[in-house]
Amino acid sequence: MNIGKYKLIKALGRGGEGCVYLAEDSVLHRLVAMKRVWNGSREAEEKLKKEAEFLQRLQHPMLPVVYDLLWVEAWYLVMEYIEGISLHNYIKRSGMVSEKQAGKWAEQLLSILQYLHTRKPPVIYQDLKPDNIMVCPNGNLRMVDFGAAYYRNYSGSKERRDAFSVGYAAPEQMKREGYTAYADERSDIYAFGKIMYYILTGADPAYPPYTELPIASYASAVSGQMEKVLRKCMEEDPAKRYQVVEDIWRDLIGNDRGWWRRSTYRNQFIRKVEKQVFLTECTFR
Repeated sequence: MNIGKYKLIKALGRGGEGCVYLAEDSVLHRLVAMKRVWNGSREAEEKLKKEAEFLQRLQHPMLPVVYDLLWVEAWYLVMEYIEGISLHNYIKRSGMVSEKQAGKWAEQLLSILQYLHTRKPPVIYQDLKPDNIMVCPNGNLRMVDFGAAYYRNYSGSKERRDAFSVGYAAPEQMKREGYTAYADERSDIYAFGKIMYYILTGADPAYPPYTELPIASYASAVSGQMEKVLRKCMEEDPAKRYQVVEDIWRDLIGNDRGWWRRSTYRNQFIRKVEKQVFLTECTFR
């Protein structure tokens, strides 16, 4: 089936509002992802247009590039095709990853959150979860699905927001009697903590039977500092969480860009010294 110059190849995923297809651009000869909303859903159409606007304005290595937004009996958002597997399925298959790998991914997630939160006005992703994060063949992460993102106002008022995913949404995003649901930077930080917990333990907050035990109960080798930082990210009270991403970066990664990177540099240094010693010994034999 052809949609303009795009030839649909297969469905990549379906949801209540639409479907994402893998397609080929017959003119530029490249693979693309095409997100379609079901006909008649005005709300879904507006969300798709808003997502296109967000991605068109934002530029970051972890975000997909928008190529086109077109109407052919339905709205289609044409984006860069990101090859890989969802973080949810990756952890589901592997069980969990080492703290070293988790630390590298934490850097990448904090990098994109810092970028979004420092836009003017700030962008709140609002629905951060493993299903919206792709693990690429090179091991790096990419983010997809900006349908729930929004620009936070500067008035300080708490805007009502209904988009959330159970297990990863912060308490303030839930509808409760006497409270208005809202989301801000701290809501994304809460979700970051939950994602890192899932990565390190393999215990998915979105599915029962889930009990938030200490990370050390699942992985005893995880450092106390990592667990301390994530516990603060996942505080129920937004006022007790980290308020900005920069503070997480400071406590988790620091100026030396994390012990997982330092250990890599240390190993490289040791190998270099060993090589020099070996060559010196060969010279004087």
